[in-house]
Amino acid sequence: MSTKPRITLGLPDHPRCQAIIDGQVGIEGYELEVDPHFVSSGERHYKYLHGEWDVGEVSAASLLRAIEKGQLYHCENHLKHPSELKGKKFGCFRYGATAVVWARGYLLDAHNIKTTDMQWFVSGREVFIGHELPVKVQRIEPPPPFGEEKLVLSKMLNEGELHGAVVPGDNGYAGFFGGGETPKMMAAYPDVKPLFDDNQEIIDYVKKTGINPIMHVLSIRREVAERHPDFPAKLTRAFMEARDVAPQYMPADEIAGYRRERDELGEDPYAYVMGENEKRTLAAMNRYQIEQGLMKTTLPMDDLFVGHVG
Repeated sequence: MSTKPRITLGLPDHPRCQAIIDGQVGIEGYELEVDPHFVSSGERHYKYLHGEWDVGEVSAASLLRAIEKGQLYHCENHLKHPSELKGKKFGCFRYGATAVVWARGYLLDAHNIKTTDMQWFVSGREVFIGHELPVKVQRIEPPPPFGEEKLVLSKMLNEGELHGAVVPGDNGYAGFFGGGETPKMMAAYPDVKPLFDDNQEIIDYVKKTGINPIMHVLSIRREVAERHPDFPAKLTRAFMEARDVAPQYMPADEIAGYRRERDELGEDPYAYVMGENEKRTLAAMNRYQIEQGLMKTTLPMDDLFVGHVG
């Protein structure tokens, strides 16, 4: 019987995690147990924040809220430009989802549209919200199962009940360079189209602001880190090792896409460090969540994340 500490992990089946999932990369002195059930990201985040695993990939916005206590779509018949959003009814799959926080933050900084300038409709189950919101949010009770929230939004957009909606689309190089497409559920109705289709505008905005939206982060339960103080740095090193061998799990076009993303941005978005870019980005998320009523306080980012490992 193993006497090593057992650590449970809830991870996505992504190439950068695959070497840990299949056991190629481990952590000396620890027994890692990866949950073999790869559920949708929303359900994974919900399970981690409700105590399912010791380590989990989790929504960055939800994690900041828990510590304290996209893509935009429209129907082309009803909306032409972001400036038309004021006073309109906007849908999202979760009010507190990271993609939605970033989208509202972009509308605030780039188009001067405040969260309170719009009406809000939510089609899915929230992962975690710890404060009363500054806007009235219309919801479906009971909400549809995780993964089915987008179809509700697409139908309502098509029928004119919503003027716009925020759902997560492709991230990374596919999001930057247009390699992705409208998610299948959002494309279920032919008139539902992305509101922003100028990829260069997105790249220029990231370069100008230094904010490259962080969607998900790896989180360790505080009691696990306190009980095993060497574990956080070892875990970070393990994910760096898994990242370095990830190309063996990727087709050639995916490898080329990540290389193009790194070259275009002038940095590696998957460095697993807490550098100035990461601090700036997470501080922006903190600011956006305060404006959106999801948080009340500014958190000290240096105290929340393992930034550098030897």
